[in-house]
Amino acid sequence: MERTLEFLKKWKEPVFQALISIVLLALMFSCGMIPLKYMGIAVLIALLLLALTFLAVRSRNTAVRSVGIILAVLTCLVCVIGALLIQHVMNKLNQMAGAETQIENIVVMVNDTDCALAIADTPGYSFGVFEGADSELIDQMIDDVQQLNGDGEIQKRVFDSPLTLAEALLDGDVDAAICNKAYLSLLEDSVPDYSKQAKIIYEKEYETDPDRWERMSALDEDQTGNGESMDETSENASLTDHSFSVLISGIDVDGPITATSRSDVNIIMTVNPMKQRILLTSTPRDYYVHIPYVSGEELDKLTHAGIYGVKTSMKTLENLYGVGISDYIRINFDSLIQLVDVLGGVDVKSEVEFSSGSYHFVKGMNHLNGDQALVFSRVRHAFADGDIQRGKNQMNVLTAILNKLQSRALLKNPADVLDVISQSMQTSFSTSQITKTIAWQLENRHRWEIKRQSVTGSSDSQETFSMPGTELSVIWPDEDSVREAAGKIRDELK
Repeated sequence: MERTLEFLKKWKEPVFQALISIVLLALMFSCGMIPLKYMGIAVLIALLLLALTFLAVRSRNTAVRSVGIILAVLTCLVCVIGALLIQHVMNKLNQMAGAETQIENIVVMVNDTDCALAIADTPGYSFGVFEGADSELIDQMIDDVQQLNGDGEIQKRVFDSPLTLAEALLDGDVDAAICNKAYLSLLEDSVPDYSKQAKIIYEKEYETDPDRWERMSALDEDQTGNGESMDETSENASLTDHSFSVLISGIDVDGPITATSRSDVNIIMTVNPMKQRILLTSTPRDYYVHIPYVSGEELDKLTHAGIYGVKTSMKTLENLYGVGISDYIRINFDSLIQLVDVLGGVDVKSEVEFSSGSYHFVKGMNHLNGDQALVFSRVRHAFADGDIQRGKNQMNVLTAILNKLQSRALLKNPADVLDVISQSMQTSFSTSQITKTIAWQLENRHRWEIKRQSVTGSSDSQETFSMPGTELSVIWPDEDSVREAAGKIRDELK
């Protein structure tokens, strides 16, 4: 024991350096992001530094020993910083990866002029409800309301659409309204300034299974058409030895990224790792389609599929194109635009010249900051083909971001880039799949070829399943363009 203590006292600097180095190397190996050849280099560097420290501290020269101590301290400091950085990266990846649940927000609203500020202020109120596909959650909310207002069983009136419920609330036919918060963005299209005319006095989050519509459905297989449904990839399955398609679903919500919302960006990203190719396929948000397991024989806008969860959006696009989509990446598109600023701006190609607000975009390449990229991605009324051109612009911004992430710009502030991505993204890919893919990319240093395509259609006004009783802008799919796009997706999946 005494010999051990004497040894540690004599060689404390190299011993401590060795322990800290081992911790860092263990974290580097366990995180799965570091290729083996880089791990080998890291081990050699650690051994070299340890040998230099050992030789220096055993020297009889005071100056040399001092250099050895300084080297040990600096090495330990670098190792600690490296370990903390790896832990930070893994925490951020765990935050956005492996999504298994989604959040449904059910709200109670009253007229903005109503004096009620909470459920406790609503005894004697009549409640209008729109159950739609959320009857189970609405029933739970009604139970909560009855307990909170102490008024026993509430007066309930059921409406056949979110619009008729909203109109009844504003007209005073009911005192309060209960519905899924996801419908509020739809109501803004039909009732101008609805969010200013009504206020939320109670809101509750319900954690639900993204697959619940498929599991609850009693519809026959004919409803889902020819869609080639694919299960999510196994948690430990490699993403680098086969082609696959993933849905990029862009939403705009004030709350957590897990909250259900209509999907304003619907891009199928088909990845072919063997040929280092990515094919982006944009589908207009107003595409008039069947929503499997939800709408039955009725048609709805593609954007409304997101209200029922990202898995429903996946099934809807599988049904439309007849191809499998194995996973999803769900992004808050407005928040992700912050990534543009972190990357120092992006170079985006515009197919047409147009202006919006104070910004002007030329035909060809445009260097855009975050605000400009957001405007470029959202404008549709400036174009003859409106939503279709907006989808193309969104793909162009996404392409520019992907290209910038492949450049040295990522090395300037990788921590900031990861922070923005983790705050604005949710994915069904596991952390293990992401880290293995990062390691594969670092190992091979491939530059990806990114191709784009979009489908077309004819504009019209029709009633939709999610907003019955009112005509909304829709796009009838052009079957030829859908067939052609599906064929190109299948070619990449071969």
